[in-house]
Amino acid sequence: MKIWKIPSPKSLVTEERDESLQTPTQAKVKVTNVLLTPSELRVWRGTVKPQYPVVPGRFAVGVVSEAGEGCVSVEKNTRVYIRDTAPCGACAACLAGHPENCENVQAAGIDREGYLRDFAVAEEADLSPLPPSVSDKDALFVGILSLCEAVIDRLDAPKGTHIAVFGAGEIGNLLCQLLIYHQAVPILIDADEERLAAAASCGVYYTLKADEEMLAGISRITGGRMAAHSVFTSYNPLPADIPYEATATGGTVVYTGFGFPAAKASLKPALDRRLTLTTVTNDFSNSAAAINLLVNKAVNLAPLATETFPAAEAEQLFADRAEELAAGKNVKCCVIDMM
Repeated sequence: MKIWKIPSPKSLVTEERDESLQTPTQAKVKVTNVLLTPSELRVWRGTVKPQYPVVPGRFAVGVVSEAGEGCVSVEKNTRVYIRDTAPCGACAACLAGHPENCENVQAAGIDREGYLRDFAVAEEADLSPLPPSVSDKDALFVGILSLCEAVIDRLDAPKGTHIAVFGAGEIGNLLCQLLIYHQAVPILIDADEERLAAAASCGVYYTLKADEEMLAGISRITGGRMAAHSVFTSYNPLPADIPYEATATGGTVVYTGFGFPAAKASLKPALDRRLTLTTVTNDFSNSAAAINLLVNKAVNLAPLATETFPAAEAEQLFADRAEELAAGKNVKCCVIDMM
C-alpha cells in the first residue's frame, strides 16, 4: 500500500507501507478523495514547519474495507469522512476526561499523519458515515464547515446581527453562507473582486472591497452602528488589525483559520473600543452538524467547485500549486483522486 510523504520542504515522495488494524474498534478505510488546500502547500513549501517527514492530506473521504469486531457504527463498504482533528490525549484536559477542551488539538497532515495514502487505519470514533445525498466532493468540506460552525458558536450572536468577515476564501465564503443560514447578517470584505463575486453568487448579498470606502460601506449597511462583531480569516492579504475600526464598541473579533502567519497589529483601536479578541482554529466536535448542513443544502459549494487530479500527478500538483501560492495568486482547493 502506497503513502505520499513530505520528507523535507519542497519534496514529495512515495513509499510502501502495510496498514493493519491494531484494536477491535478500528477500521481500515480505502481513501477515495483528498482535498488539497493551501495549508498542505505551505507545509510542502516549509512556510509551516511540522516535524518532517509528514504525510500530508488533512481532509479525506473513503470507504471502509475492513471493520474491527468492536465497531458498531461502521461496517464494510460504509462511506465515511475521516475526522481531520483529534484531541492530543496528553494535556491536562484530556487526562481529566475532557477531550473536548483539549489544549493541543492534533491536525492531520501537520501534527499527525494525514490521508494522502491508499489506505488509512482509524478509530471508529474518528469516522463519520456519509448519507447517500452527500457526495464525496461535498463531504471534503466537512472540516471547513465544522470550523465555521465553531466560529458561529463562539460569536453567539442574536438573529439579525451584522458580522463583518474579512477574507473571501473558502472559509470566509462558507462562514458567510452559514451566518445567513443562522439568520445573522454577514458583510464580506476582501481586496479581490473575483472572490467577492464568487461569494455573491453563493447568496452573500453584502460584499465590500477592502479600500478607502470600506468603513463608509459598513456604516451604511449597519445604519451607522458598524459591525457588532468581526471575523478575520487567516492567510488573507489584509492587515490583521483591519477589523478593529470596523467593529462596534464592546464587540468581539474572532481570528480563525487552520494556522496563522506571523502578523503585527496596532492594538490601540481595539483597546479604545473595548473589543474582545479571541481565536477559533481546529475543531473536532462539529462533524455531524457539518454533514447535516450538507444534507439540508445549507451552503452552495458550486462556485467552490474543485478540479480533480489523479494521485499519480500529486508531486507535480504540489509543486505547481505551491508556486502559484508563492506568487500571491488565489489558489483554490482541488481534489486528489486516490482511486
